[in-house]
Order: sequence, then C-alpha cells, then structure tokens
Amino acid sequence: MARVMVAGEESGCGKSTVAIGLMGALAATGLTVQGFKTGPDYIDPSYYGAVTGRPGRNLDLWMLSQAAVLELFIHHGAPADVAVIEGVMGLFDGAYPDDTGSTAHLAKVLQTPVLLVLDAWRSSSSLGAKALGFRTFDPAVRLDGVILNGIAGEAHERAVRQAVERAGLPVVGAIPFLPEIRLPERHLGLVPFQEGKGAEERCRQITEHVRDHLDLPQILGIARQASPLPDPAPILFASPPRRPEFRLAVARDEAFTFYYEDNLDLLRRWGFRVVEFSPLHDTALPAADLLYLGGGFPELFAEPLSRNVAMREAVRRFEREGGLVYGECGGFMYLGETLTTSEGRSFPMAGLLPIQTAMTERLQALKYKEVEVLRPGFFFRAGDRLKGHEFHYSHLTAEAGLRALRSVDSMGRVEEEGVVKNGVFASYTHLHLASNPSLLQDLPSRLRSMFAGRKG
Repeated sequence: MARVMVAGEESGCGKSTVAIGLMGALAATGLTVQGFKTGPDYIDPSYYGAVTGRPGRNLDLWMLSQAAVLELFIHHGAPADVAVIEGVMGLFDGAYPDDTGSTAHLAKVLQTPVLLVLDAWRSSSSLGAKALGFRTFDPAVRLDGVILNGIAGEAHERAVRQAVERAGLPVVGAIPFLPEIRLPERHLGLVPFQEGKGAEERCRQITEHVRDHLDLPQILGIARQASPLPDPAPILFASPPRRPEFRLAVARDEAFTFYYEDNLDLLRRWGFRVVEFSPLHDTALPAADLLYLGGGFPELFAEPLSRNVAMREAVRRFEREGGLVYGECGGFMYLGETLTTSEGRSFPMAGLLPIQTAMTERLQALKYKEVEVLRPGFFFRAGDRLKGHEFHYSHLTAEAGLRALRSVDSMGRVEEEGVVKNGVFASYTHLHLASNPSLLQDLPSRLRSMFAGRKG
C-alpha cells in the first residue's frame, strides 16, 4: 500500500490545509486517494471526502487495538492507489500521560513515512534546528521529508530550505502564505464541510495552491517506498455481511455531522439497514426500529430544531411506540428538555430525557475514556466495555434519571455519566464500536431480546 503521513510540529501549523490539499492534488491526477485522520476527529474527514470522493476515516490507537487499526486501514486503504493520513496535534503529542494514540505512534504501527509540516511564517533558519530535533527524537519514526508552510517570499524560502536540508531532511514542498485559503474555525475546530458556506470553492482553492507548491512525484515516490504491511487476521470483518434485520435511522444534517464512518459500516455489516433523516428539515421519521442521534452543533441550530415541533413530536412518539433511541453528545443535548445557547436563549428540545444543557465559553471536557455500561439500553448490555472520547463546551444544568455509564479517563479519573430512561440511552461520550468487536457479532440477538422486553 502506497501511503504517507502528514504530521505537524504543533496544532495550528497548517497540517490540515496541507493534508486536504495533498489529497485533492493527488486525486486530480486521476489516482484513487483514501484519506485518514489520526485520532477522534469528525470534522477534518468531512473535507477529505469532499476532495477525494471517498469518505474520510479515523485511526485511533487509544480507542482501538493495533490489530483493529491495522484491519481498518487495510480494509479501506487497499482499494486505493495511495493513502494519505493526517496527524493530530504535534507529531509526538498523544493522550496523557504518554504518547499513546499520537501521530508518531500510528506512523510506527503502520510503518508509514512521515512528511513534517513546519510553520515558516515566524521563523527562518531556526527551522533547521527544529527539523533536526524532530528527526532525531525517535529514530523509529521514519521522517522522510519536510513541507514548509507560510513562506513569505523567495529569499525566505531559500534560507529555510537550506537550513532544513542541513538538518538532513529533503524539502518536498514550500507553500506561500495565503490567508484566503484558511479554513474557518470555531470552538470544536474547523467548521464541518457540510455546514461551511463556500466550502467546496475553498477546497478547490486549497487543492490548487498546495498542488502548485508541492513536489508530487517526490511525495508519491516516498509513499510507494513504504514497507509491506502484515496481513492481519480479520476481527471486524471476519464474517460475510449479515442480512439486514433492523432499520437504523441516523440523524444527519448541518446540526448532526459527528459520526465515525466505520461505526456505520460495521452496523451495516452486522445486520442493520441504515437510513438517514434530518431533525432540522424533516417533519417525519423514516420507517425504523432504532434512532441514532450523533454529535454536532445543535447549539448553533437550537432555534430551528426547536421550531420543528413535528420532528420533536415524531421522536417522542417513536420512543412511546417501542422504538429504541441512542444519543451522543449533541444528540444527548437534543434528547433533553431544553438547550440554552451561549447568548442565554433557552429552547425546548425533544424532551425524552430529564436533562437540561447550556453552552459555556470554556471547554468542559476533552478526554479519552473507557466506559462500562451500567444499565441496558439501545443495543448495550450491563457490563459491556467500550472506549470513546468526550469533547464539548456545554454542561448539564439539571439532570435526573438512571446513570448509563461508568467511565475511566486516560488519567484514571472515574465518574458516572449519561442517562437511561425507558427506550433512550444517551451520554456525552462518543463511542467507537470497533473497541469491542465481540459486541458487534452479538447485535441481532441482543436487539431481539431488547425489543421483546420493550413489548413485554
């Protein structure tokens, strides 16, 4: 598999712009490109899909085993001509208290050559020392080239290029500073592609600008020199796809965009027919047995979500009539009684859970978590263990009901969280189903029992 990792010296150095531009530039040559993101990011992969025509995927070594990550990478990457993996934060930054899940960790597991993006805007020859430090910090990381971002002119480029080459690394791109191609951001990172105005045009500009200042043949040569990967014993895709037995309606629109594509693929594989609906725009639900409301930005669409009374009533009626409902983060907020925006305006939500949420100016949670299910709900059984992450700026202002999960974060802190009520199971935690492969194989029988209990 031809593959290359685009890593950054730190957050904000421009690696997302470079990675998106590289994917788009390679796809424009006629190659089939598969984009991957290191870690639990939902937003960057939405841009990969826009420039490659293939859904962006996540690879996370904190939430998933090495075997699962390798299987997912080969499953999605093997049909492509080249895989481009974007890193997370700085090259060696991982989950506290160590570098588990870092870009470097993933690069070593996948034996992938790394291209390091250095921000040249506020520096020149000193970048040579920085490049040397990155090259020697961990000899097991294969650092094969540097991309200079934020070049101010020809003289600046010459000075920086010479300094980096002096550190023993080739420069495979030097991208001039162009503020017009900066991707819009807000509190959770980039604005999702599905929501951003003019996002398609911005991706076109990024692709053209990056393409004109990268040495694509050299980068492809590096990607094609990647070491052969082992052939893993399948865990997630071991059996033939099961016949669809249940219909799962997934909330997907501008307000709800945070889903691991692999979660949805695995659910399809193990007996679900996935259909989509919009809590913003639709007034009725599709025929379904279960509802899945993922994360996103319901706080930015609180008024139209609240104004869509027909959908809120449809969700309540669905649960009353025996349907099962699952919510993560933004979906958890939507399933509550009220959502209060950062401007202090409060709006009624679906009202299935006895919680109220409000936005804050400060980050409330950013952490990896291992969870144990405390009470059955949706297709989870008490005692199930999964891994996931939590990232939000809202907090609960009122809550009641039975706790859904007991969680332990990467620093060992324990808490009980989420709510189970009747047919609803929801929390702030985004779970990755591939963190518990045995759960997937048992899904149909679990659901048959769950529905029998609901009807009883």
